[in-house]
Amino acid sequence: GVAYLLDREAHRGPTCQDCHMAEGNHFVRTPWGFLGVRLPEEDEEWMGYRATVLMGLGVLDAEGQPTPLLDVVVAGDMARLDAESFNAERKRITDVCAKCHSPSYVDANIANADKMLKEADKLFAEAITIIKDLRKDGIITVKEGEGVYPQLLSFYEVDTKVEQILYEMFMDHRMKTFMGAFHINPDYTTWYGYAKMKKDLVEIKELDHHMRKAFEAEKAS
Repeated sequence: GVAYLLDREAHRGPTCQDCHMAEGNHFVRTPWGFLGVRLPEEDEEWMGYRATVLMGLGVLDAEGQPTPLLDVVVAGDMARLDAESFNAERKRITDVCAKCHSPSYVDANIANADKMLKEADKLFAEAITIIKDLRKDGIITVKEGEGVYPQLLSFYEVDTKVEQILYEMFMDHRMKTFMGAFHINPDYTTWYGYAKMKKDLVEIKELDHHMRKAFEAEKAS
């Protein structure tokens, strides 16, 4: 921005590298990972939302059992799947935060960001369930080899507007909601993240209503 152009040598705040590559660490890992999921989860309500999200990702099947895709997630280190690794990453990143901020400030904002991710998952799980029911009821065609849950990691191939909205909700708006929260950026968290997720859910519900009406009308004709 303008401040950078005025004095490129000034160091007015932390860079991405200061926090995510501290002490030369090139792994760029975070406790929640790219997908914003973890296991286990002590919060039972949140675990209900999480299970739905994991089914949407194809990591769990409709019965809640692991699928071969879980091995891909593990191999790619895309999520922390045990408490020990999650807590280790959280300590590492909060130790970096504590270089500039007080412990109480760090703890409060980390807790708030966790709550924001839970609220995002609540909306997202509801949206996934709506799409799942459309697929289960035959309103959206389930392709060979797929289950009733939407295939969030293969959304370049979806054929319906409602599934495209779900994909954007996941890859854009949910990401901005929880990543903005962990970066203490309320603008991205709310306007570009959470508010957009609410909008997505409204659109998905409207499309669900219209698709069901059209489906019933076609059956009756």
